[in-house]
Amino acid sequence: MITIPLPGNHSPLSNLISYSVSPLYEMAASLHTLAQETPPKRFAYWTEEKVEQFESARLLKEWGYFVPLFRYGIPDSFDPLHTKGVMAVDDQYEYFVTLPTDHFVRSMKPILEEWISHHDTPVVAFDLEEDADYVKGRFSLFVSSYWQLFFEANWEAIAPKFVREAERIYYSLQGIHSLTTYLQSISPAITYDTETHQLTCPSNGPSYDAQHLILYPSYYYAQEPTLTKKGWNAHLLYSISEVPTQPKTPS
Repeated sequence: MITIPLPGNHSPLSNLISYSVSPLYEMAASLHTLAQETPPKRFAYWTEEKVEQFESARLLKEWGYFVPLFRYGIPDSFDPLHTKGVMAVDDQYEYFVTLPTDHFVRSMKPILEEWISHHDTPVVAFDLEEDADYVKGRFSLFVSSYWQLFFEANWEAIAPKFVREAERIYYSLQGIHSLTTYLQSISPAITYDTETHQLTCPSNGPSYDAQHLILYPSYYYAQEPTLTKKGWNAHLLYSISEVPTQPKTPS
């Protein structure tokens, strides 16, 4: 459980609740969805189409090499808070070139460990042990190719959805009631205690207090909302396709 104090009417809610959108993160979310053994129903055709495109572009083998890095999660190296300004191919290339190799490896380890608990150890895991810089370079080339050949057009098509979501978040921050209504539309288990003035959000692991809630809306993330804590921040990843239109703030 993660608790987040809210100020009531004494200071703007935007000081405690914010959101972040990153094209690079959304691309990683699409690869996470693509890596599932059984794709979500609404992405079944899209997944089939992308696999065919990979095959036509001779990237299917390369994708098979990297699937273990995406099936059970989205690597932290794509964190939307840190990659929201990374858009064009040149930006992406520079980001991964300058990303410390040890950070790159750490971001992959939890996902690889989960893979290994269900499957044989993949080749990419051995390669990370032997030559992590080689894997990072190969990974950067694959991501750049995926963006240029396939995902850039997808991003242009879905970008307006994030604009609308930003508007919904903005209106939800006008008051405690509108905020809790909005958050409960994402996850009904999120509650607000009027006596302690705290949001309570269920999560796996021990209980924590957080000072800030960062919302990560995603189109291609098609699973249940996921809440994690990083430092003093709580991060809520959720699918915008599941969020209804934001109710108007009561007058």
